[in-house]
Amino acid sequence: MAKDGVTYEDFEPFCQWKRLDDSDVLEVHLPEFKKEELRVRISNNALLTVSGERLKANDPKKIKFNREFKLSKDIYPDQIRAKFGSSVLSITMPKKASAGVGKPEAGVSNSEGKRTADSDNDKPKNFISSRFSRLKLSKQTAAAMAVAAVILALGAYYLTKN
Repeated sequence: MAKDGVTYEDFEPFCQWKRLDDSDVLEVHLPEFKKEELRVRISNNALLTVSGERLKANDPKKIKFNREFKLSKDIYPDQIRAKFGSSVLSITMPKKASAGVGKPEAGVSNSEGKRTADSDNDKPKNFISSRFSRLKLSKQTAAAMAVAAVILALGAYYLTKN
């Protein structure tokens, strides 16, 4: 791990994802790092690389890290922005418009818990868009299973009596 007589120590920063309706935010916690010691790159619009290197306090060693994250296809790579402050690197990745449709994230919904009308146009008619629809589907499945169990029990009863 020595390069040009310098000893390196690997560092694994704490990373936290925040999923929002319109963007994903990656927070990388980098105590004692300065903005000048960090690098954020995007390769082939598919791979986000965050790296950094700094001198260790009162030590000739350097601390370094390198983290790679595969970008989702619903991200606009050319609109990714990074901001560093209070030892946290925040990387905001705006989502394409259709990304907000589908399974809602925990704690994220609009005021009425509904999707907009224009987002419904591109989904099939049997697309399940809410938790209540999934609940109804589950109740329908449970009812069908109950009916099948009753029929099976009646058949078994009929066979044992004859």
